[in-house]
Amino acid sequence: MPELVRDTEGYVTPECAEELFRFHPEVVLYCPEIPQNTGSISRLCAAMSSPLHLLEPMSFTITEKKLRRAGLDYWPHVRLAVHANWESFLETRPNRRFVFVETGGTTSPEQFRFDPGDVLVFGGETGGIPRAIIESTAKRTEAHLVTIPMFNRGVRSLNLANTVSIVLYMAIAKLHQHG
Repeated sequence: MPELVRDTEGYVTPECAEELFRFHPEVVLYCPEIPQNTGSISRLCAAMSSPLHLLEPMSFTITEKKLRRAGLDYWPHVRLAVHANWESFLETRPNRRFVFVETGGTTSPEQFRFDPGDVLVFGGETGGIPRAIIESTAKRTEAHLVTIPMFNRGVRSLNLANTVSIVLYMAIAKLHQHG
């Protein structure tokens, strides 16, 4: 675990932030649809020193005003990569552990043991992650399914930005707690 070296204002040093980018989970948005969610998630990734991957097709462009506004002036701090599709992204992450966050699982983020450098995959707002992608990835490499438990049957899912916030923060907190 990287040592958290802070400057006089309480922020981690640039060198420490660079180490955290390798230690913290990476966030993958599979075909995101709402620019404001993606902008908010990009801001979260910048704050948490977690790389962000966007997989096409997206229903917006990364230059869209709503996306830029939601990310405010934090875009220079986002470690962002855009990939043409799932397969092209997968080629960039051989032998990595994938944690799919999707409805229908039985393990909550609270129960799951996260590892440094995990790849957290979140689906688009209306379509989620196709089961075929989850299953084919599990055949190639280590993959897990994590679900945020919901207690009201009338609620199908949470907002994507909220879901990423919950899971990413829990993963980082656990990683720093267990080293």
